[in-house]
Amino acid sequence: MQRQTVIFLGPQGCGKGTHAELLKAYLEKTDPERGVLYFSAGKQLRAFVQGQSYTADLNRSIIEQGGLLPTFLSVHVFAEQLMHEMKGNEHLIVDGFPRTEDQVAILDSAMRFYKREQPTVVYINISDEEAVKRLIKRGRADDTEAGIRERLRWTREHMDPILSWFRKNPLYRVVEINGEQTIEAVSKDIAAALSFV
Repeated sequence: MQRQTVIFLGPQGCGKGTHAELLKAYLEKTDPERGVLYFSAGKQLRAFVQGQSYTADLNRSIIEQGGLLPTFLSVHVFAEQLMHEMKGNEHLIVDGFPRTEDQVAILDSAMRFYKREQPTVVYINISDEEAVKRLIKRGRADDTEAGIRERLRWTREHMDPILSWFRKNPLYRVVEINGEQTIEAVSKDIAAALSFV
């Protein structure tokens, strides 16, 4: 199997993390020698803000208000994991990054630096109503309806220009998946888009 580079994007609650994990498990099973490097922006940022520091304290209050964490922090956790864990020949899965237009150039510079050929951007789309329903059910402390709607608002605001940039760039391939199906159906669509089936 060729080395895969897959970037999962979509609104909160669309199942990015679930499908990134399923893809990681599939790649580890079918291509065990190569290995998988998995970067989850949400997990890394949540882990960071659990820490005891002035920066973590400032970021916790932003999260509680449904705000967007500063670009430098997202870029820091992304770059740090790649610099410490990238071996060169592994599959790479990026979940939830870039989140804003200014982060696109950072991701692109990393893809070019690490010579990742034809990354696939998998955009899992769901409606805001579906996202709110799913996220309320998830029950995380920062998942109030007002907070969720605010996060969805800025996600939509940034996602259109991000996707437009990827679609215009010949290095990337963008596939859009209907995320309002069952997990199995979404997974099947992703596998088909990635030519695994």
